[in-house]
Amino acid sequence: MDMKTIGIIVLIAAFAALIYVEVQKRTTFAKLEHYMAEQDFDNYLAVLDRPVMNILYPEYNRLFMRLNACLAMGDDEATARVLDQMLPLRMNKQQQLALAIKAFSFYVEVEDKEKARRMLTILEANGGDDVARASRETFEIFLCGSSAYIEEMERAVKDAPKVEQARLYQLLALQYENRGEQGRAKDYYARAEKALEAALK
Repeated sequence: MDMKTIGIIVLIAAFAALIYVEVQKRTTFAKLEHYMAEQDFDNYLAVLDRPVMNILYPEYNRLFMRLNACLAMGDDEATARVLDQMLPLRMNKQQQLALAIKAFSFYVEVEDKEKARRMLTILEANGGDDVARASRETFEIFLCGSSAYIEEMERAVKDAPKVEQARLYQLLALQYENRGEQGRAKDYYARAEKALEAALK
């Protein structure tokens, strides 16, 4: 067999392998989307644990998909473990930002101030003005007991879209809680719920 024939055979084999991998990627991703939509986390995680996933997806992508499942399940311990695995990985700026957004929200929720602060640094450096501002407000209000944004947010909430209104009302409620004004806080929690319901209609 001459070199030309061998070269053609190798090229065809490589092309066939590429097609197989792409088909498997799409099929696997469709399964994962289906299981996530159905909240069938056992099957979702079983697919992620298949050895072929190591071939189909880079480590960052595999762990990011696992992170989504852990967050959806509300499993704080598993979420923390996956984040510990992901944060040291080499990432491009887009990947780092996507991870920082999820990690920041999680660390705020579990009140891990130092880890939330580290994610905030990334968000303020790479997230753009809106993301940086919203993240700083969230950090200060949730983890530092701030009520410094009340006047600004009460002005902004009047003309904000419903989803943004819900966010602002929630943050206003928390700030009044931080001040010890429980009546005002309760009022704003009710407004946040109504704005969210209106946004989802």
